[in-house]
Amino acid sequence: MSVSFPPPRAHVAPRVRYPIVLGAAAALGASMLLTPVASAADRWGPGFLIPDDSGHAGMSHLGAYGPPGKKIPGIDGLAYCADPMLAGPEASGGYGPVKEYSSWTSATGRPVPEEDAFRAAYVLSKYGQTQDDLQAAAVDAATYTFLGTGSAYALPDGKRAVQRLTAAGVPAAAKTRALAYVGEAKKLAGPYKVSLKTQNSAKPGEKVSVTLGVTAASGAKVPGVKVRLTATGAGSGMAQVTTGTDGTATTSITAGKDGDATVKAVAKDLPGTTLRAAIPSNMNAQRMLVLGGTSSAEAQSSVKVADLAGGIKVAKTAADTGKPLANVEFEIKDRDGKVAAKGKTDAEGLWQVKDLAPGEYTVHETRAVEGYQLAPDQTVTVTSRKAVDVAVKDAKIPAPQTPKPRPVTIKVLPQTGV
Repeated sequence: MSVSFPPPRAHVAPRVRYPIVLGAAAALGASMLLTPVASAADRWGPGFLIPDDSGHAGMSHLGAYGPPGKKIPGIDGLAYCADPMLAGPEASGGYGPVKEYSSWTSATGRPVPEEDAFRAAYVLSKYGQTQDDLQAAAVDAATYTFLGTGSAYALPDGKRAVQRLTAAGVPAAAKTRALAYVGEAKKLAGPYKVSLKTQNSAKPGEKVSVTLGVTAASGAKVPGVKVRLTATGAGSGMAQVTTGTDGTATTSITAGKDGDATVKAVAKDLPGTTLRAAIPSNMNAQRMLVLGGTSSAEAQSSVKVADLAGGIKVAKTAADTGKPLANVEFEIKDRDGKVAAKGKTDAEGLWQVKDLAPGEYTVHETRAVEGYQLAPDQTVTVTSRKAVDVAVKDAKIPAPQTPKPRPVTIKVLPQTGV
């Protein structure tokens, strides 16, 4: 649900503005008299009783409302005030049903930036459920900071924010923790995205590597998130992994039969990304931010599962006789010149290589039989599930020529008498 301003009784009327009540009634209502000291406010819920913005001791509450303190009419469990300048929940006249809001408008009519609404939802969802006074006080202060950016109630320098966290009896650690929640929410609040990367193809029975990550709205990776993986179709397996300190995780699934495998990653129970609020019957009273609610994110990827291997079958013969030649040695080289396989022909002049990934290869003869020359290299293309037939013929080394005798003519000189 997205509204410009949550109206009384959670009706759908747009942009209804609450009247603003200032002074002593700001937090608990003017009719309420509380112990005028700062202390654990177990009467109202985890947190501390502090002076209101006019200085009246014990008239305001820093923390959460609800069990084991006093239950808020119409609300079960803990809740936090959303409008610090209005009367407290005791003046509400009861609250309507809890609804979710993806946008928020302050009691002054100012729209809250979307990212700040997400951040407030993060703090409430992750840290709001507590009976620890210090934590409840820090959540209260951090929530006001995001829903009242730039106001007197916003950390780190808002006048009223500082007054509340430095009131007598409130530990200094409350402000430290509130600022820590603010910083964490700015980094890790949602909405969230899951990234999922797998290899594009695999053979049946092969382990398929899976790398995933969970990313917050800021772009930061989120650590400690449990992600459930399932593989359907031509895949099998189910796993749960948790993102590490770098917000990523790796695992694997097993490729099944031929076909398409779908790998799905689901991150559940992420901090909430919407504000859950109850609207009072009395428009002068504060809206209440109710705890609960989570968010989730998912992604999926496809893997082609097939027995992609091909092969090469070499048939070696003599070029002059056509007869097979045994014990001729070969190498198969890939496109980078790396030797993928080596071997020699059998008695029938055959040699076969299996389990070659599809691609371009070179058939290279390394040793011929005696009397024959090495054959030239041949380039072949291997495709899925097929054996490429390669015929290699070795030419016989020609015998050296025997020199022929040349005729010699001897001239006979004429004889002379003495």
